[in-house]
Amino acid sequence: MKAISYIIFFLSLLLLQNFSYSQTCQSCHSTVTTLWSNSKHAATQADVASEISANWVGQTPDSIIVGSQAEDCISCHAPTADTVNGGMTEIQAIGYFFSTTNGKFTSTTQPANTSAWPNVDCETCHQSNMTTFGVFNSVTKTYDAVKTANDLCGNCHGTVRHPDTDHRIYDAWLSSKHGHKGQADVASELSTNDLGKTPDQVITDEDCIACHAPTSVTLNGGMSEAQALGQFFTTTNGTFTSSTVPSDTVDYPNVSCIACHNPHNPDTLSYFNSSTKSYQVMSSSDQLCGQCHGNLRFPDTDHLSYNINSGTGGENVSNITSMGGVKCIDCHMYNTGIDGSNSAMYKGHTWSVFVKEPDGSYDASCTQCHSTMTADSAMALVQQWKNNFQTLDSIAEIKVTAAANYLKNSADSSNYAEAQYNMTYAESDESGGIHNHLYSQELLNDAISKANLIVTGIASGNLSKMLTFNLSQNYPNPFNPTTQINFTIPKSGNVTLIIYDILGREVYSLVKGYRNAGNYSVNFNADNLSSGIYFYQLKTGSFTSVKKMILMK
Repeated sequence: MKAISYIIFFLSLLLLQNFSYSQTCQSCHSTVTTLWSNSKHAATQADVASEISANWVGQTPDSIIVGSQAEDCISCHAPTADTVNGGMTEIQAIGYFFSTTNGKFTSTTQPANTSAWPNVDCETCHQSNMTTFGVFNSVTKTYDAVKTANDLCGNCHGTVRHPDTDHRIYDAWLSSKHGHKGQADVASELSTNDLGKTPDQVITDEDCIACHAPTSVTLNGGMSEAQALGQFFTTTNGTFTSSTVPSDTVDYPNVSCIACHNPHNPDTLSYFNSSTKSYQVMSSSDQLCGQCHGNLRFPDTDHLSYNINSGTGGENVSNITSMGGVKCIDCHMYNTGIDGSNSAMYKGHTWSVFVKEPDGSYDASCTQCHSTMTADSAMALVQQWKNNFQTLDSIAEIKVTAAANYLKNSADSSNYAEAQYNMTYAESDESGGIHNHLYSQELLNDAISKANLIVTGIASGNLSKMLTFNLSQNYPNPFNPTTQINFTIPKSGNVTLIIYDILGREVYSLVKGYRNAGNYSVNFNADNLSSGIYFYQLKTGSFTSVKKMILMK
C-alpha cells in the first residue's frame, strides 16, 4: 500500500507539471480563480512579447536579464516561470517562453510554450500555505516577506524591488493622502470629538475605518471595524481620550491598493466594504470616489466633493454644473502618456491636479481640456479661486453667526436653516471652492443673503461694509478661446455684463438679470469670435466699469 501511495504521489507531481498553480487552485477556489482568469494578471505573455519584439531586436535572452540595459521582465510578468520544467534560470525562461532566431530576438518574436507560461499566478503572491503574503523572487526562487498588501503590489507596480523601473504607481500612492496622513487624521478626530467613546460607539456614530483604512479588517486573520479601531489607536480603559494617538503604524494600511482594486481582478473598479469584508463592483470611477468623497455610502457624511461637483443639493439654490461630463479621474488621475514623465509613471496615483516632472516642470490636468492654458496659469487660476472662496466663506461665517445670535431671542427662521445648510454644504467640498467654483460661490452668496435678511430685514443689508463694487481684469489675458471674468457687487440688483467689439457693437451678453450681493465668476468662450481687442462692461445700479481684453487665436 505504501508503494502504491508513493507511485500516486509521483504521478501527481508529473501531472501537475502540465498545469499552472492557478489551475490547481481552481478546484477549491473557483470563484477567485475565475476572477483572476479575466484579469491582466492572467494575460501577461503577449505584453512581454510585444515589448521584446519592439525594443530588444537583435538581443539575446541574457541581455534582457543581466545586460547593461537589462529589464528583468520575468520577475514581474511571470516570476514562477523559472520553476517550470523542474526549474531553470530567468535567462533560460526568457528563451523558453519567447521565440528567437539564431538565439536572438527579432521583430517577429512571439510567445512560445504558452500552455506552461504561468502569468502572475496564485503562487506569485501567496506562499504554499496560501495564508501568508510574500512575493516570489524569481532570482532566488524563494519568497521575500512583505509587511502589507501595498508593499506586495509595490514590488512590481513601484520601486520596492527595481529602483529604475518606470512603473511607479506605488511611489505615487505613498506621496498622496491615500498613502499617508490618514492615521494621523483619524487620531486627531478621535482625540477631539470622540472623548469617552469606545471603539464600538465610534463605529456606530461615524465609521472612520470604512474610508480611512477599510482593508485593516482583513489583518490578524480578520477582525471587526471596532476591533481594528482599537488596534490602530490608543485608548485608556477602553475609551478614546484627548491623548489618543496612532498605534501599530507599521501595519496600518491607509487607503490601500486593495481598497479600490480587488487583488484577484484589479482591472475592475471595486470598493472594499469593511463591514461585509467583500468587494462591491462600481459602475464608474465617480461612483467609487463617491463612496468616501460623497454620500453614496454614508448619507450623513460631511465629505461631499462628489455632490458639490454634481452641482445639486443646495437649499433653494439654482443647480450649476461647471464641468459637465468631467469625471473625478479626468482631473485627479491625469496621465500625459509621455514616456519617462512622472505623470505617465505614476498613472495618476498622486491624485494631484499638478504633477512635478523629473526636469522640475509641472504638468496640469487642466491643459487636456483648456489647450491654451499652461500649468503655471492653471495654478494661478486655482489659487485665485481658493482666495475668492476663502474671502466669501469668511463673510458667510460672520453673517451666519450674526444671524444665529440674533435668533437667540427670536422665533426661528427657515432662512437661517437654509443659510447654515448652504454654507456648511459649500465647506464640505474640502477643495477650497475648486471642484465646482461657480456653484460653491452661489451657495455662499445665498447663505450671506439669507443670514443678512434675518438681521437687517433686507437682502443687501450690511454686506456693503464688507464688499465693494469691483470688476477684475479677465484671466488669462490675452486668451484663446476661454477666459474668466470676476466681479463683486455689494448690493443686490439688476446686473449686466456685456462684451463689445472695438467698434462698440454688442457681441455677447454674459450676465443679464437680478443678482444677490456677492462675488461672481463668469467664464467667457470666444470660440466664435475672431482675434482682436474686445471690451467688457459691468453695469449695476449707478455703477459702471469697462475693461479691455485681447483674443489671440
